[in-house]
Amino acid sequence: MAQTTVERIVAEAQQLSPEERLRLIKGVVDTLITPARPDESHNLIYGKFRDGRMSTEDDFKIAEWRPRNGEMNGP
Repeated sequence: MAQTTVERIVAEAQQLSPEERLRLIKGVVDTLITPARPDESHNLIYGKFRDGRMSTEDDFKIAEWRPRNGEMNGP
């Protein structure tokens, strides 16, 4: 039975040096993480979701960890 294209590529890749295999892997991964169309990529815009204002101390108070006495002393 004839080899599939992928099987042939794998067989050829096994003949490459470790450095060349890494370059091959990077090239394949790059094709997977690159958006199909350039207009699909989105850059973050500073302040977009907060009316453009800077974060204040109050913005972080909700997320602060306030341990109880038992949590400070371990289990």
